[in-house]
Amino acid sequence: MQFEPDAPTLLAAIARLLDEQVLGAVPTELAHQVRVAAHLAHLLEREARLGADAVRRERQLLTELLGGDVADPQVRLAERLRAGDDVDLERRAWPVLVDIARLDLAVAKPGHDRWEGP
Repeated sequence: MQFEPDAPTLLAAIARLLDEQVLGAVPTELAHQVRVAAHLAHLLEREARLGADAVRRERQLLTELLGGDVADPQVRLAERLRAGDDVDLERRAWPVLVDIARLDLAVAKPGHDRWEGP
């Protein structure tokens, strides 16, 4: 049986290789570029692993907040919030937007998605 690693596994392996092997072996003037490449590989790994579920969850949260399915829930919510004429929607939107930000942070900046504030 052939081993067929998925994209997240391959990206994680590339990131580890860059972090653990390549970074220490390159000249100082290339170290920053290697760190950036490793960071991007980690980011792409998390996006491949978490991204689709995060997009589905965001759509679900916005659909529930808006009271039904709309063509572009992000645009619709932004329009309604900009109108500023629904205080109840603004109150209910806050925790939803925090949850959506946490989904984004889980990909972009793991660990920051658990922040609870002061």
